[in-house]
Parts: sequence; C-alpha cells; structure tokens
Amino acid sequence: MNEIKNLNKGPLTYEDWYDLGYTLVPCEGGKPTVKKWSDADFKITKEEWKNKHLDKEIGLRLDNVVDLDLDNTRAKVFAHKYLTNCGTISGREHNPTSHYWFKAKLPAQKFSLPKDLERYVEHAAHGQTLCEIRSTETCYTIVPGSLHSKHREHVRWEKYAGFNEYVGDLNKILRKISLATALSILYAPKGQRDEYCTAIAGVLIKQTDWDDTEINDFIYDIAVESNDDESENRKNKGSTTRKSKKPFGMPKLAEIIECRIESVATIFSWIGVQDKALVEVKQIADDSIGDIVEYGQDRYKIRVSGNLEGVAFTKTITVDGPTLMNQGKFYDAVIIQAEVWLPKMKAAQFEEIMKMKFESRTKSKDYVEEADESFVFKKHFINYIKIKKAFTDKEQLVNYGSPYFNQQNNQLEFNLDEFESYLQEQRINHKRVDLVLKIQDILKATKKNGKYKNKSLVSWVIDNHKIENEDLMVEGTSEEVKEVNSERA
Repeated sequence: MNEIKNLNKGPLTYEDWYDLGYTLVPCEGGKPTVKKWSDADFKITKEEWKNKHLDKEIGLRLDNVVDLDLDNTRAKVFAHKYLTNCGTISGREHNPTSHYWFKAKLPAQKFSLPKDLERYVEHAAHGQTLCEIRSTETCYTIVPGSLHSKHREHVRWEKYAGFNEYVGDLNKILRKISLATALSILYAPKGQRDEYCTAIAGVLIKQTDWDDTEINDFIYDIAVESNDDESENRKNKGSTTRKSKKPFGMPKLAEIIECRIESVATIFSWIGVQDKALVEVKQIADDSIGDIVEYGQDRYKIRVSGNLEGVAFTKTITVDGPTLMNQGKFYDAVIIQAEVWLPKMKAAQFEEIMKMKFESRTKSKDYVEEADESFVFKKHFINYIKIKKAFTDKEQLVNYGSPYFNQQNNQLEFNLDEFESYLQEQRINHKRVDLVLKIQDILKATKKNGKYKNKSLVSWVIDNHKIENEDLMVEGTSEEVKEVNSERA
C-alpha cells in the first residue's frame, strides 16, 4: 500500500481513500448511516459509494490506524511535546491540530475527568473529555475531504506524510499525554505545589516501573506547562521523593485537589496504576485502620475506629508482625482489643493495604529498646560478665573457661561453651547455630583458634570492649605466645 507522501496533500476524496485500501463508513452529522459497519466483513465498494453515498461525510474505519483525538487545549500542548515524530496531523478551523495519526492497533479509550472534578473544566469546549484513543474496527473518524458535523467546516490536513508506525511505545506515550493533561489542569495553587508534585512522584514510584529520570522529566514538564514559577525546583522530584522516607501518594493528591481518592485513582489508572476497586476498599479501610507505629521489637500499635450507639470512637491495639500479615488474626485482634467491626475486604486487598501501611510505618517516640531482641541478648551477656567476672590473667580462660580482658588492647575474650551453659542455667535456650549467629551479629565477636603456653585455645574475641571496673578481676600479668589463625566463623 503506497500512501500519498506530499506534505499537506493527503487523501481528500473517497477515491483517494479507496485507492489506499481503507474501509470507509458513510456518515451524516457525524453518525453512520449504515448498519453493521463495525463487522469484520463490512465493505462498501467504490462503485456503491459513488452511487449511494456521494453526499455523505467520509468516516474512516480505524482497523489498523490510531487516531489520537485531542479535545482539551492542554492535551494539545503535551501532544506537541511528546509526539515530535508524528508525520500526520489534521484539524479544522475551530479545533486545529486536534488529530494525530499513526499506523497501529491499540485498545480504544476515552480519557475524561471524573464527575467531582468537572469544576476544573467547566469552561472547556469539550467539558470533562480531555482526549481519546480511537482505534480498531469499532471506531471511525471523519477525515479531511468532509465537512465536520458541528461547525460545518472542512476537516483538513495540517501535515501529511502517511500513517506511519510510532518509534517507541505508542500506547504508553498516549496515556502519558492524557495523565499529564489531567495533572496540569488540576495543578495545585501556590503553597501546595511542592506537596502536589511530591505526591505525583510518590504514586509513580510506588505504582509504576518508571525510573527517576522519567519521573523527573514528567513532573517538570507538567510544572512548566502549568506556569509554575518555581518549576526549576520540581526538576528532581522523582529522585528526591524516592530517597525520602514517607513519599506522599493518592490520599495527599485527593486532599489537595479536594476530591475523592477514587477520582485520583481513575486518572492514574490511565497509565495502568492500581485498580479502582482496591482504592475504594483502601478508602474504607483507611477510615477504620490508622497508620502503623512500631513500638518495639515485633510490636506494633494501630489506631482503629468504630461506632457505638451512633458515636464514633478510636482505640489503639497492639499486635505482632504475624498478626499484621494474617487477615483473620488481625480482625480477631481488633474485635477483641477494641470491639471494632472492620469492613470486609478480599484477602489480596487486605495484603496490599497492610503492606502499604507497613512499609510507611513510623517508629514511636516511646519505642521500647528493652524489648528489642538484640538489646535483650546484649543484656544477658553483660550479666554473664558481671556474674563470672573478667580476669586479667589469661590462665583463667585457658584452664577454667572464664572471660579474659586484655587491658592493653581493650579486648574481651570468652569461651562459648561457658556462655552457653550460663544461658541454660537462666533457662534461656538457643540452638547452637543461632547462638553463634547472635554472637557474630549482635556482639560483633570473631572466633579465634590459637595456643597459649602450648595449650590449644578456641575463644571468641570482642574488640574495643568497654567494661566496668567492678566486673574486672585483676590478677597480675600474663604472657601470651603463638596465637594463630584468627578468623570469623
């Protein structure tokens, strides 16, 4: 199929379109005048068109063609920015540069702002509709060579180089245009713009595979086209937000835009972000389940909300990690500790919601260090030294397994078997492998294989160890010889 290549001289008559091999749909007032026009085997011959439909508008069926129909002026700005390699563009006097054409087949979709955001586009010519991807045999477009139904003005080519394939991911770029258009229209007023851009970055970081550069450029483009006088400050929003501990997301956007979180989810769904049903459930869950606060090792506090005799109340429950991960156990904990009836949600939805809450958890100012497993293990070891004492004579370590402290190097050396026996006396039992791992990871000790006065000596050494004077048994000096093969177990 050889298309007309002369700039601005594309097909204008039904003969031109038939010669190029396309399927035409006769229209009047923008509506098809024939039935079954979207059927796979639908066909009107050139002769039939000449005899029956010569006075009709030419509707091009978009079997293997994509027509990006731009209704909002802001959408045109982003299309011009992102679709620089588009060879064919059409429009009309009252809506110029409104159709970008490509050779492709994509899912058709109209991009319109949700009802509660209608106020942002109340003066726009096409209202809530921003743009539309038209494609496949279920769609058609009135093409140049015809009068447009609304203003009775001719549709015209503004640029024509045939319908060519887009270099890159066409579906992604068209959806990016629709999202950029919406976010630019909804752009925050002064005083909230930084949070607005941070929230956009937060959603893209958490819900897409976009890298920092793509997010940076996307947000910067939106800021520039929204006349943000501090747009330069938004250049690295993707990078800085990814590094921050609590990036904003959809709830913050909904707060700034003053709309439902479902509406924010709808416009982000255009690029494949999060299913709307999950967002609706999350909204319900957020009304009942607060943020997670880490209170101690494997202990988390969560505020839950309920109603009693028509009066709202909140209570704080305490749960462990396994309970957070198990929907049934969590619901049981809430009803037992707070007497709150949580809304039902699917297991996958519960997991997704609690995962998001857990990953954004905060640490309580009253965090109980004493409850930390590492803290407890260190305390057991300190008590062991207090009871057994640390000798400055290494003979005690060699002959009796007592702890030895090298005052010159501030090294504490101890016998693992003796420490294990002490723990067992305190009814604290660890598997040997777990005990070794704790000694390495928590006490930062290393294993030493050596000799002392021709006696084999296997011990564990802690460097730069601080010890209380009352825990030392000073018994003169000792001579150390031929210690070898110091290694980490």
